[in-house]
Amino acid sequence: MRLARSFPDHVISKEALEAEFARELKGEDTGRRAYIIEEKSTHKPVGWATIRIHQFQRRMTAANVGLAIGERTSWNKGYGTETAKLLLDEVFRQLNLHRAEWWTYAENNVSVQLARKLGFKEEARLRDAVFFDNRYHDLVVLGLLKQEFESIRAAAGTSSSETTVSYLQSP
Repeated sequence: MRLARSFPDHVISKEALEAEFARELKGEDTGRRAYIIEEKSTHKPVGWATIRIHQFQRRMTAANVGLAIGERTSWNKGYGTETAKLLLDEVFRQLNLHRAEWWTYAENNVSVQLARKLGFKEEARLRDAVFFDNRYHDLVVLGLLKQEFESIRAAAGTSSSETTVSYLQSP
């Protein structure tokens, strides 16, 4: 698993990361929301999640969503699915955005399967877009529109009261 801002060759110092979070807490970075995923019963951090709102238009209409469950003991417990649903609720119901995007490496089958399970559709494949481990890798871009999200949620009759994870604004 790679936890390096989606691009393994993009390294950031601890000081730079702390400065990013400080700007976020002051409200200076309105386009990024970062969260710590914690297991509700133990309050143990098990991963992180982000929403990056596209700001290249005057009207904000889309965001990238992403998450990582870093603790191997927390894999395959549904935390990723639950967290992604919480992120999508925020993107579509709180922020009222039109679309969500999910970018991942083509060989990250777990990520691609999770996105598809949530209703995302593959929209693009960027061939040999990143280089790490001494070779090039494809990126897959998946998208979900608000009306698709609402249809899926209505059909599922999802209740948010049955959560096992909570996620908190980053410190």
